[in-house]
Amino acid sequence: MTRSRLAVVAMALLLVVSTGAVGAVAPTQSVESADGAQAHGASIAPEMDHGQVLQAQQSSCSFPVEVTDATGETVTVEEEPDRVVALGASVAQTMWAIDAESKVVGLPTGYTTAYLNGSQNRTNVLGTSMNPIVENIVDLDPDVVLAANIIDEDDVETLRENGLTVVYFEEAGSLDDVSEKTRLTGELVGSCEDADAVADEMESTIESIRESADDGENPTVYYAMGGGYTAGPDTFIGDVIATAGGDNVAAAADIQTYGEISEEVIAQENPDWIVMPEGRQLRTSAAINATTAVRNDQIIRVNANFISQPGPRVTEPFQDLSAAFNPENAPSSTTDTPGTTEAGDGFGPGFGPVAALVAIVSAGLLARRP
Repeated sequence: MTRSRLAVVAMALLLVVSTGAVGAVAPTQSVESADGAQAHGASIAPEMDHGQVLQAQQSSCSFPVEVTDATGETVTVEEEPDRVVALGASVAQTMWAIDAESKVVGLPTGYTTAYLNGSQNRTNVLGTSMNPIVENIVDLDPDVVLAANIIDEDDVETLRENGLTVVYFEEAGSLDDVSEKTRLTGELVGSCEDADAVADEMESTIESIRESADDGENPTVYYAMGGGYTAGPDTFIGDVIATAGGDNVAAAADIQTYGEISEEVIAQENPDWIVMPEGRQLRTSAAINATTAVRNDQIIRVNANFISQPGPRVTEPFQDLSAAFNPENAPSSTTDTPGTTEAGDGFGPGFGPVAALVAIVSAGLLARRP
């Protein structure tokens, strides 16, 4: 979807919510909103070919490390960095997961990172429209800036023009992409062993659940984002649902990324399960109330940050979905991520339904599988 088209959709949604057409909506998720700001509209990063991953030139955790990033630039990190800016909530999540949080001097503060111990003591580096706060980042004098793909490529260039070393990650559109990005992050910041351990555990979990899903029944699933929107199969969330064994009903409405799904389609597809972010209320209607999911109370509420941020903690909702979809075959949960507080629904004070729903469309379209 083009930037202009996205802006139109986002503004239309903003108008709908602000005028009450959506109805009372509890805080909802923003996908890789996730990566950052409490936003009313995000810039669009360029789409990347699926499966295209950043390739570090060195296999061991030694420096210098040379990498070709999503801008096509060859970036060299000369020495192990002591000061890192995590420009994106998923990047911050990964830094905490690989025990490298002590190196982080700046990140997007707020609800998207509040679950990371000590994160709110760092300098905020992301503004209200997903734009980097360049002055803050420059003042931090980081050795390297790790930028999530939701950041606009023009903003990456601006940071480079200010003399900063910036690695711009490829879009992580699948669970496999997340494990690869975790390993790369470890190489870039000198935490290879911890990153490999986290990625190994992720890959083991993913493979076990894939095998259980292959032997399961593949129930139909509706992902309720709020405001009538849903996540299609060509999204990060869609990959999580499919890999856990779910059959996404969005495809029946020809929704591949993010879009509105009608109650008529939901009724026709009659989902076995409804998945939605914690803290939200499911819209009610005769059509939705008649679905198997509602009649059998098969509604799964997941942490909005974990399901939408392409980081290691996505395995938590991923395992929850697997256990629900295929209880007889699902492997037992083994995820234990250090460095985090007890997470609620992923929303903090001040992030209301208007900003959340607009961020769904504005930012969420980025977390898709090409």
